[in-house]
Amino acid sequence: MEDRPADALSALFQSHARKFVHIAVLLIGDEGLAEEVVQEAYLGLHRRWKREGPPESPEAYLRTSVVNGCRSALRRRQTAARARVLHLVPESAADAETLRREEQAAVLAALDRLSRRQREVLVLRFYLGLDDAEIGAALGVSRGTVSSTISRALRGMEDLLGGQR
Repeated sequence: MEDRPADALSALFQSHARKFVHIAVLLIGDEGLAEEVVQEAYLGLHRRWKREGPPESPEAYLRTSVVNGCRSALRRRQTAARARVLHLVPESAADAETLRREEQAAVLAALDRLSRRQREVLVLRFYLGLDDAEIGAALGVSRGTVSSTISRALRGMEDLLGGQR
């Protein structure tokens, strides 16, 4: 790498930026946002470089920054979507109750479409409030199996309920 951060970053950008944008697009599904994430990663590397010198592996630093930036962007997107849904709640108590019942029915219908184990882990987690170890003991599976099953089940619920929001 060159001694000057600007020259080194320019060379890194020329050789790796498109690859990082492609990775970010695959992670978040939005090219404009992906480009912003990658730009932020390069800016972060530049700030770090000026403050502490070059990292051991600038490409690995950028890769980690891009993945973390995508995670943050997805969290912001989900938070904004939830806020939009909250603004759709009707003002009257009767309308709110009707909406609540419809949402409960949709959740129960989606829950029925999951596999048995996925249903079990979600009910044990969210209805009974058990942690992964307790769920694993109840179902006779490892804690890792519980964790991965919950993750898949939540994605499945999100997919099933996504068209209704």
